[in-house]
Amino acid sequence: MDEIPRESWDSLVGPLGFYSSHAWLRSQERSAAARPTYVVVERAGELLAASPVYEFTSPPAPLPVAGGASVLRAGPRTGYHNQLLVRQDGERRTRAHVTLLLHALAELAAERGRSALLLDHLTSSDLALLAVDLEAGAVLRGAEGVLHNEGGTFASYKRLLGKNARKKEHEWRRFAEAGFTVDTARLSETLTEVVPLIATTGARYDSALPTEEITRFLTEQARCADDSSVVFRCQDAAGALVGCSVDFRWQDTLYARVAGFDYSRLHNAFEYFNTVYYEPLRYMEAHGLTTLHLGVASLNAKARRAATLHPQWACAIPVPLRRGALRQHDPAADRALADAIAAEAGGGTNHDEWSADAFTKIGR
Repeated sequence: MDEIPRESWDSLVGPLGFYSSHAWLRSQERSAAARPTYVVVERAGELLAASPVYEFTSPPAPLPVAGGASVLRAGPRTGYHNQLLVRQDGERRTRAHVTLLLHALAELAAERGRSALLLDHLTSSDLALLAVDLEAGAVLRGAEGVLHNEGGTFASYKRLLGKNARKKEHEWRRFAEAGFTVDTARLSETLTEVVPLIATTGARYDSALPTEEITRFLTEQARCADDSSVVFRCQDAAGALVGCSVDFRWQDTLYARVAGFDYSRLHNAFEYFNTVYYEPLRYMEAHGLTTLHLGVASLNAKARRAATLHPQWACAIPVPLRRGALRQHDPAADRALADAIAAEAGGGTNHDEWSADAFTKIGR
């Protein structure tokens, strides 16, 4: 990424595109898990489209949509959010630039002996951009939780909760009565403090990583994206650090990246939700941010706290490119997954996106 001007690359990245940003991609370059390449499309010195591409040391599990094809994976490898980086024509990203990007990616795929492109974790709007008269298949992957607080205040967030606001007031009050407080710092300022907390939480939920590995990836994030970092530090009445949420700011969005807690010092006072949801929302009000990106796990808890669940898709495009249309690989499987997600969310989803004909609206 050091070979590409940061301002030029980031000019393609939209509000929900932090994991495609220059700083974030740069922070992922030293991983032993994958080797990056960056595909760029330029005209007269202007960057029109771009994408990271990764060669994985241990390839991810294959997706049914690829049909067993040898694939070139395009898009960021972390964050579970893939945004097509194409320059806008007025207020809209142009499909002409998408076509240029796909041809550039297909050329690289052919050079590397791959028979398909694979773009994973796309939103419905990004999948719609791939409806460019080329043969392609799509499969529903799941959902990501995004809290859209357009009013920008904690009061407007309470209005989003509707009848649930009274229940959540108990969570806020219990936290305060237990003597907990939350302050903020940059990642570089608190890195050594948060590593043990993150390791403890990972071990508790069967996703343990060695502390050395956690230190390594957080050090890289601090090196490359520290100016965007916001660490929410939860302290008990004695002033001890008992929890944290490592977040990043991007345009009008705050990204909740990873959290950790010392469970021996908690008091069942909703420390997680106050540290990861409520205090960040108060911070957002003070800093003019309106969107909290919460990721792909624990969808029920996110929906119950006013997050919208947006579908995510994987799309496979045969190489060489050929004329055709975007189609669903397995409509019945997609419908079953969508129903399961809607049931888990308990009615908290965006009903238009999750309606039975959601796929047919893509590309209109």
